Amino acid sequence: MPHHLPVLSRTSVIAISFAAMVLLGGLLRQTGAALGGMLDLTLTGAEARALLDRLTPWQRDVHAHATLLYDGLYPLAYGAFFAGLAVRLGGAKARWIALVMLGGMVADYAENIVQLLALSGRADWLDAKTLLTPIKFALTGTAVAATLVLAIRATWARVRR
Repeated sequence: MPHHLPVLSRTSVIAISFAAMVLLGGLLRQTGAALGGMLDLTLTGAEARALLDRLTPWQRDVHAHATLLYDGLYPLAYGAFFAGLAVRLGGAKARWIALVMLGGMVADYAENIVQLLALSGRADWLDAKTLLTPIKFALTGTAVAATLVLAIRATWARVRR
């Protein structure tokens, strides 16, 4: 791999970020299963409040820790993986995918802040999820889909050779 390419597109970074993404995603899934849901998957403030009302203080604490630790690192992992893979497969033309992913990551972190404030009882800004969560899913979904298109094209090109 030439050294002029971004660090994110290096094989080692793609592999490590993939492993971290899978591990952190699994931990978040397990936490959600143990708690009966995660705020990250609720799309509106009303849905988030309904889930929050069902959680015991201990469950809120577990959720807050998972949000801080696992979901604090998860956007970095999935962002690095998909942005790095997109640039690796598509070169400079694919940098727009990395920028779209960055937008999704920013929305994810803003959502995490809103959720941590609610989980701690400090502030109820959960209505912001009605905007933040769909933006997070739309931007990250677009970047993931675009990366998958690049991967399919690269695989097809190899098969044809």
